[in-house]
Amino acid sequence: MPGKIFCFVLIFFFNTVAAFAQDKYNTEVPKDIIILRSTKNYQTALSVAKQAASKLHQKLDLRGLTANTKTGLTMSKADCLGSGGSDDFGYPCYIARGEGNAFNDAYISVEFADAYKGFAKGYYVVVAAITDVKSAAMKNKLAAIKKTYPDAYAKRTYIWLGCMH
Repeated sequence: MPGKIFCFVLIFFFNTVAAFAQDKYNTEVPKDIIILRSTKNYQTALSVAKQAASKLHQKLDLRGLTANTKTGLTMSKADCLGSGGSDDFGYPCYIARGEGNAFNDAYISVEFADAYKGFAKGYYVVVAAITDVKSAAMKNKLAAIKKTYPDAYAKRTYIWLGCMH
């Protein structure tokens, strides 16, 4: 009988640990996003992003996104439909910067605000970085960016960490 109890406890423990690990993975993670500018005009956002990359000596990565009236931005049709071996999201589709992995990063991009919790709808935002909330890295990056873009600011949101299908 003690062997059966031990086996039960062992199985219960491993199932609990696996469930806990899964809960920590498929969740939203708080992040600060450093924003240089927000506008309802994609061409304006694109122009600001190109200038910012040059002025701040940071990489410009538009991730192959283009403006789309339905989703604000979209990946290519091939990427949306999974022709490159990825998941089929339907077309048009937009996955916001950071979604799925919630990594911190520092490059210039144009994103569509509707994809971020707490952001005003209908805006294109020029993003310079995604950082941990109130981190020293965020404060240092924002201070450096404000020397060139005094109106830049950090806005808190939640980014999905987990499966994207």
